[in-house]
Amino acid sequence: MSRQSGGSTKWGALTLAFGMLAAACSGSSGESESTEVAATPAPVSTVARTTPPPTEPAVTEPAVTEPAVTEPEQPVDSAVATDAATTTVATTTTTTTVPPDPPPPNDQFADLSLGFDQVVDVRLPTAVTWRPGDDAMFVATQDGFVYRVTPGEPFETVLDFSQEVSEYAPGSERGLLGLAFDPRDDRMFINYTDLDHNTHVASYEVVDNVTDLSTRRNVLFLEQPGLGHNGGRLLFEENGNLFISSGDGGGSNGRDAQDVTNVFGALLRVIPKLDGDGYDIPPDNPFADGVADRPEIYARGFRNPWTFSIDDDTGDIWIGDVGNEEREEIDLIPGGTSGQNFGWYWFEGNNQRRNDFPEGLTPPVFDYGRSDGVAVMGGHVYRGDAIPALRGAYLFADLTGPVWAIGAAGVSRLDAERIAPISGWAEDRDGELYLLGIDAGVMRLVAR
Repeated sequence: MSRQSGGSTKWGALTLAFGMLAAACSGSSGESESTEVAATPAPVSTVARTTPPPTEPAVTEPAVTEPAVTEPEQPVDSAVATDAATTTVATTTTTTTVPPDPPPPNDQFADLSLGFDQVVDVRLPTAVTWRPGDDAMFVATQDGFVYRVTPGEPFETVLDFSQEVSEYAPGSERGLLGLAFDPRDDRMFINYTDLDHNTHVASYEVVDNVTDLSTRRNVLFLEQPGLGHNGGRLLFEENGNLFISSGDGGGSNGRDAQDVTNVFGALLRVIPKLDGDGYDIPPDNPFADGVADRPEIYARGFRNPWTFSIDDDTGDIWIGDVGNEEREEIDLIPGGTSGQNFGWYWFEGNNQRRNDFPEGLTPPVFDYGRSDGVAVMGGHVYRGDAIPALRGAYLFADLTGPVWAIGAAGVSRLDAERIAPISGWAEDRDGELYLLGIDAGVMRLVAR
């Protein structure tokens, strides 16, 4: 299966959302697709690949034409991890004794009408999180700001990194992309691309809601081989393990995602040091010994895992991996497992691109083509109380606005208000969900 050259073939859709209308991404006139719930839920795959999967199924809607790439591919360089110790550190995990809500029957979605209420009026949101012991919402924006938001009060600027991150431009994915707080010492972590478009993960102390820049610790540095596919999300486990999403970098036509000498195209899991730069390796990482793969790797074979989430009730990790030319995919790492290889660059979704793939690759639980969207925005399992019919369902969206839920019988399109372009999702402490709209701000999911 052919693939165009260029640093970001599929990124012509995803990056365009950061400055253009979603209609421009899809090549359509901007009219909304039908919001009816799918009559027959799509199946969810959980079978490991040992033989090539079937070809893409027929679709009933006209395919969407993806816009051409405008950014040139850069030469391939090496990835460098900053002072990352390879020693392992013992960690502890906790489990719940309360059975989680299972995925609900898909017919429960039929009578739902969903909407989104704006809670933060800010442009270019890329990450939302909460600080331990603080009820305020922290919002990161692509152009380099972190705001502390309390309802009814003016924004507090926690960090102004606008002169340090890649300059914002319509059609660019670079900038401030990830935000998280370490549950062990309350330090704020950011993931961003610098003025040379390389990736940094760094942490700071926040004092009186202002970032103390003198307290910086460098956790990870990646010299990016191209101009896109950076991933960027950060997410802590309660014990201090930090997950970092890393795209394939856009500089090797996908091959870096399968190169075990680097950390591109992967979900990373590390323990940031509490007394300086760098990180340690959790002893239960699947390649902690560094023999078969880099010790930081938790799972591999992604193109651009732009969004991912952990279901605290089950330990399942859900990843939205942005595709190239044909398919978008949702990947699943079941709780208690790790070490999966999801197949990029041999596969794009369930479409085989090359014949030299090894056995044992893990397929997506769901993929979709250009008739349904252009860039997947992976979401969260809904664990809130406001919309009982959704409890236990995994919700996700496409950049162009449609929203789906994975229930007991598979995937259903939801009757939901159209917000576009979308940059991701967030989940609060009560399990309620928020949609991040590039122009619309932070929007809370509600029933209409």
